[in-house]
Amino acid sequence: MKPRLMIEQKITAFVNKYKVLDVDASGGAGELKALAQQKRLAFKEKVTFYSDEQKTSEAFTFRAEKVMDVHGRYFVEDMQGNVLGMFRKEFKKSLLVSSWILMDKDGAELFRVQENNVAIAVLRRFAGFIPFVGDIVDLAMNFFRYHFSFIDLQTNTETGQYKKTTLFRDHYSLSTTDDAWSKLDWRVFAAMGVGLDALQSR
Repeated sequence: MKPRLMIEQKITAFVNKYKVLDVDASGGAGELKALAQQKRLAFKEKVTFYSDEQKTSEAFTFRAEKVMDVHGRYFVEDMQGNVLGMFRKEFKKSLLVSSWILMDKDGAELFRVQENNVAIAVLRRFAGFIPFVGDIVDLAMNFFRYHFSFIDLQTNTETGQYKKTTLFRDHYSLSTTDDAWSKLDWRVFAAMGVGLDALQSR
């Protein structure tokens, strides 16, 4: 697998910002490819990506097919409204382990994107219900890094990884095989990466 994108979140008073960065020759963060901005405390049905930090021009978006629909799809679209790809949350699976399906522009299901540490996922979901102990576990969870695997639905093999690279800040690295990377527009991978944070309030 090769590193393809770096995604860095910056939390401000009113908005959450996500930098989508290229990967340089050394494997580190390279040039800015897109900047996503999401208003805090707003419904999360749409996120807009800009081509630069000054937000002089919009580049692409992802939006929910239906507002507040746990089974709904998200469409990744260019600024002409052309669908680039889609993703949807697997609601039942996500009750224990966060799981998403990543699709091409025609809706063909290509990859399952799932949290790969079941123990941490279960603790994070249910420990909060335990008095006193839950508060300690919630605090401890901040020191664990969340990782997701991209599973090819035809071969059932891992073809990508989405890893948190820092302890406190939400910085992520997306790596895929050449074959997986060629199946989707990079903007779909970028949208899925931002969604794994923004749509789950990580």
